[in-house]
Amino acid sequence: MERGAERSEGRPGAWCALRRPAWAEAEATRAFARGLWAGLPIVAGYLPIGLAFGVVAVQAGLTPAEALAMSLVVFAGSAQFAAAGMVAAGAAPAALVATTFLINLRHVLFGAALAPRLGERRWGRLAVAAFGLTDEVFAVAQATLDRVPRPWPYLMGLEVAAYGSWCAASWLGAAIGGALEGLGAWGLDYALPAMFLALIALQLGDRAGRGLVVAAVAAGVSLAVGALGWTHWRVLAAALVGSAVGVGMERCASRCSGPSS
Repeated sequence: MERGAERSEGRPGAWCALRRPAWAEAEATRAFARGLWAGLPIVAGYLPIGLAFGVVAVQAGLTPAEALAMSLVVFAGSAQFAAAGMVAAGAAPAALVATTFLINLRHVLFGAALAPRLGERRWGRLAVAAFGLTDEVFAVAQATLDRVPRPWPYLMGLEVAAYGSWCAASWLGAAIGGALEGLGAWGLDYALPAMFLALIALQLGDRAGRGLVVAAVAAGVSLAVGALGWTHWRVLAAALVGSAVGVGMERCASRCSGPSS
């Protein structure tokens, strides 16, 4: 026994070798907390919209528990509002699933853009990160992710802030219902558009001219697609065309500024 004890003291076991150093854990915790802090503007925007969804869900015939379950499982505001309307209209479950999938198709682009920047190859973690991606989370992550040493825990903090506030607000809206009918008079529904405008302004920097062109093209595509009646394709089409125009302008600018032969 004594010899075994000496051996265990002199050489740590396999479980010790697999443990992460304390500084790494502390760094991950700080990155997570930083993500929570960065998510506060999203929380401010999600609270009124989540409350509104809860009210709409109850009016569509869902119970507060069912409204909360939808937020926990779907976590996509536009898809949830559409689903609530379809539930009220008596739509078939297959139509609900297909509509939700179509509305959220743009999230494929979000995941493809962020995955290479997370420094993470484990499918489980990537799946968790993909589930928590929303328009707002992606916008904040796109603007701030390169400035943090530990991207994945930072993104987790960002997503936890967004997810928790959305689910809590949707349940509260469903629970207290009619008391929130005058919420729009406060102008709180402008919180998310204001946040997006601020993020765009921060990212433009010295490329304001190109950014405005891309924004104008994306807005035009969105309006045109909506006018054709394809409302669920507006965001995806605007993102694809706007991204293509932006990449083309960047390449053109780099060629023009390169050394002449």
